[in-house]
Formats: sequence, structure tokens, C-alpha cells
Amino acid sequence: MKIKIGEILSSLMEDQNWSIAKLSRETGVPQSTLREWCLNRSPKNPVQVQKVADVLGVSMHYLYFGEQDKQEPIQKILKEEVFQGTFEISIKRVKL
Repeated sequence: MKIKIGEILSSLMEDQNWSIAKLSRETGVPQSTLREWCLNRSPKNPVQVQKVADVLGVSMHYLYFGEQDKQEPIQKILKEEVFQGTFEISIKRVKL
């Protein structure tokens, strides 16, 4: 899978009327870093990528590759309250 962050970031910023300066203010990611990403240079800090994705309303996977992550629905289910808390698991050996 090819990283397309430059193309996707530029497109999202244009669609939402965001400038690099405004996105930098909202995310705390330096303008120079955002400019590098717009030139399709691979990000080195995933925390910064997540901040930008959150502000732009997309997943980090989408920001990197321009498509939804196939695992995303599963991850959302696992974050539901049903799966939160402490679990006890028992393992029992059975004869074959």
C-alpha cells in the first residue's frame, strides 16, 4: 500500500477551507511538518498524524492511504462498553 498523505491532506484541507497555519494552530503540529507531509514525505510522529486526522474528522489510516481501514469496524466494536473492564479467562485441557 502506498502512502498518499500529501495528496489526501491537501485535498482535505482544500475541501474544509483549512490553511496550513490554521491546521498548525489547531493541532500543535509545526507548519514546517505539515508542509513536508503535503510534499508526501512520510510522517515520523504518529501522535501528530492522529491529531491532524482527528481535527480533519478522518481516521489516521485514511489520512495515510486515502481509504478506510478494513479493521476499523472491528476496532470500534472492541471499544464498546461491553468489552471494557476486567475479565477472567479459564483454560481447561480436554482430551482429543
